[in-house]
Amino acid sequence: MKSIEIKWKDFEKILRIIEVVAIIGGVMFAAVQIRDLRNDQSAQLMLEFNKELNSDLNANLITAIEDNKPILKESGGEFTTTDVDRYLGVYELLNTVSITGLISDDMLYNAFAYDILKTYQNQEIKNYLAKIRQEDSSFFRGVDALAEDLLKAEVYKNNH
Repeated sequence: MKSIEIKWKDFEKILRIIEVVAIIGGVMFAAVQIRDLRNDQSAQLMLEFNKELNSDLNANLITAIEDNKPILKESGGEFTTTDVDRYLGVYELLNTVSITGLISDDMLYNAFAYDILKTYQNQEIKNYLAKIRQEDSSFFRGVDALAEDLLKAEVYKNNH
């Protein structure tokens, strides 16, 4: 019977290969864990935004926008400028979260595109934004950016 003799140098090479494979496996495992954690965080953020937008005040505001009813009290609606600012502020924050990649574009589009675009296209909201931007042109620019990105995504999805 032949005996297999492994020299120390050969054994070291085998150990190095095993070590490299283990490191690569560990890095791949960590990457999967990070991806899963980001997905979980993204889903949690989506739920929080959804909860905020479905609060009584915001839900009623969204309904008024969808139904083309007056929004602001000065126009015969039921909402104050503070109510509208809070509502638009949610979309402003959603834009920031989207830009930083904390929410995927698909999740954002699927969950919020309809309401954001209805809001963006509402004439009373447009007038309100034009009025407050006379004081400071940067007010709610994230809402515009978000809506414009969603419009591009909608055009893309409709053409493909």
